[in-house]
Amino acid sequence: MKIDYYEREFFLEAKKQRRNTLLIYLLMVGIFLLITAGLFVWYCTLPYEDPQISLIKTIQYVLLAIFVVISGIYLGIKYKRINNYYKKCVDVETGLTETSFGNFIEYNESLQTKDGVDFKTLVFLELNPKKNNFFERKVLVFYEKPFPEIEVGQNVKYTTQGNVLKYYEIIHDEQGEDK
Repeated sequence: MKIDYYEREFFLEAKKQRRNTLLIYLLMVGIFLLITAGLFVWYCTLPYEDPQISLIKTIQYVLLAIFVVISGIYLGIKYKRINNYYKKCVDVETGLTETSFGNFIEYNESLQTKDGVDFKTLVFLELNPKKNNFFERKVLVFYEKPFPEIEVGQNVKYTTQGNVLKYYEIIHDEQGEDK
């Protein structure tokens, strides 16, 4: 029985999170522009060489510096990570898949980053038909999601896209036992 590990909800969650993060940033930009417009109107209504002009300029410079720092942090860290996760979900959703067979060896909880997205790995022993020998293959699963329920030593048929697990199936022989 084929088990879907990657679910469409991962993509829909990432899309919603990306949209909400961008909307929050656009709201911050709108508030910054409204305050800037208000300061500009105030500046234009003041008479020539009014002492409040330096206060308005100081407020605007401080506000601009705060906005630039917050934008750099927000877009450079939060939005970038969410956008990378969204792009990876799009790739997994629409990309070409590869199906392989392997004997499950272990779960590896160590953090690995690929294309700006955090992963943990499943390790399989897989046969290389061209060289006629076995090698360890590390299949990626999203770090926030739980590992699939596979026992050590089970033979598994798995489908990946960009080495990210999409589906898997535990292979049994005719007696119902693992091969």
